Amino acid sequence: MRGKQVLIVEPDAFLAGIYASKFAQEHMKAEVAESLVEARKKIAKSAPSAVLVDAAIENEAGFDFVSELRAETSTFAIPIFVLTDLGKREDIEKAFAAGATDYLIKGHFVPIEVVRKVKQVVAAQTK
Repeated sequence: MRGKQVLIVEPDAFLAGIYASKFAQEHMKAEVAESLVEARKKIAKSAPSAVLVDAAIENEAGFDFVSELRAETSTFAIPIFVLTDLGKREDIEKAFAAGATDYLIKGHFVPIEVVRKVKQVVAAQTK
């Protein structure tokens, strides 16, 4: 997985750091964006192999961010994982309607499980 990069869009710097270190252990580079503005800048600079975004970021603007990425030709094919505390059926449906690749509830998956799911999807895309 060397050379693969994931963008973690997470307002909690401590939690983002945990995920970033788990990705590093699995030989994937992780960049962190604590806001959607920062995430957009990082994506414009270099498209990642995958994006993890907290749907609850900035008053649940994460859903719109997923739609935005799917609407752009340069980011349309990037796997997008919604990683959030929001667990209502409506939230899950909203994420998939926006174009999420997968929906992961933070309390249901430990970080290494999230990393492995992302790795599986990224590896399948490069085949």
